[in-house]
Amino acid sequence: MGDTFKAGSLRIGAIIGYGAGDFGLNLFYTGLNLYLLYYYTDVVGLAPGIAGSLFMVALLWDAVTDPVMGAIASRTRTRFGCYRPYILFGGPLLGASFVLLFAAPVFWPGTPVLACLLTHLLFRTVYTVFAVPYASLSAAMTTHSETRTSLSGARMQFATLGAIATAFLTPWLAGQLGGGDLVRGYMMTALVYAVFAEIVFIFTFLSVSEQINTDRINLDLTSTLKAIKGNSAFWVLFASVVVNVLASTVFTKSIVYYTRYVIGEAGMVREVLTLYTIAAAAAVLGWTFLARRTSKPLVLTLGLGINAIAFLSLYIIVPEAKPLFCAFVVMAGVGTAATIVAFWAMLPDTVEYGQWKTGVRDESIFFGLFQFSQKAASGLGVGAVGLFLQAIGYVANAEQTPQTLEGLRTLSFGLPVIGMVAAALIVQFYPMKGAQHGQIVESLRQGEA
Repeated sequence: MGDTFKAGSLRIGAIIGYGAGDFGLNLFYTGLNLYLLYYYTDVVGLAPGIAGSLFMVALLWDAVTDPVMGAIASRTRTRFGCYRPYILFGGPLLGASFVLLFAAPVFWPGTPVLACLLTHLLFRTVYTVFAVPYASLSAAMTTHSETRTSLSGARMQFATLGAIATAFLTPWLAGQLGGGDLVRGYMMTALVYAVFAEIVFIFTFLSVSEQINTDRINLDLTSTLKAIKGNSAFWVLFASVVVNVLASTVFTKSIVYYTRYVIGEAGMVREVLTLYTIAAAAAVLGWTFLARRTSKPLVLTLGLGINAIAFLSLYIIVPEAKPLFCAFVVMAGVGTAATIVAFWAMLPDTVEYGQWKTGVRDESIFFGLFQFSQKAASGLGVGAVGLFLQAIGYVANAEQTPQTLEGLRTLSFGLPVIGMVAAALIVQFYPMKGAQHGQIVESLRQGEA
């Protein structure tokens, strides 16, 4: 297997093409995370507890599909490679399932809960089939650590641009395309996103190639389990991302209620989420540069620390003035950019760390598990928000009691502070320091020569 580690730096077109794929993905993922709970509760009219429970059920399904897809993808052998076929053929299915996610109440108005549940499960399944191989490409395109940081930076730059477009355009498009019917408006908006995303996915497929030779890597279940068990670097990253995403999800899902009922501007959430993602997008290049010049774990710790300070300030001050609230949101966006860049740049490095420790290379299983960690934490966060809203006596489209408003403060800012601090502490146990990854890759290369 002497040519397994031949890959080095990549041409700029491949980096841009790979990153662009996450623009398309975030048209879907951001729409799901920012607006689907609100769509269920305030547009379709589901009770908050039921809406949150839908996300929880989907979480249990993700617990199965993500690791399974990881195992399938790493064993796929085609003339396009292991992972690229899923981008080519999975894109149209992903767009169609996203449209169905918002079309369910239109097609089955008599059974909205069942319709929302089944289409939610379908979308998450197809998303897994597409997203796990897409993420795994970063480990298969190169083993060069700094180039992987560039891939992560490009991906996050496009991801935040996709998130900005979704956060800003979704409510407006739903209003314009629905003609007064928001249920229909959200469905038509989903259709627009699906068409545009497919164009992006085709561009990604044509731009990237897999450089790591997997034809001579034979995997069985025992080998995969050995790789999973012995990769401590991955499990530290896994634990940190679960806590971080859980905290971030609680924040982003709850501010739609905070801005409406505490600040008193129902439409402000669009501005807030747009500012949040713009700040993240603006900070990505700076964090990417710092990660290439210093340390990925350092950048991750700094980002988590910035977020903790921003959420703590919001919790203590409880701003009702729009400018001050937005200033802290921008600060949180800057911190979030650091965490995203670092997480996705560190993940492919854990593949070589695990191979060095166990003698087994199974790229996609780790990306599948990592994808599960994000979606599981996101699902838990959304479910927690729904259940917490019900516990504090939240009533949709009504004036909230003082106790409910105090609960919104704790939900929106207090819980995220705890999560960010915990995630930062976990990162300190990450075993790869300094230039150790490069030394590991060189050791593996020499061992295969």
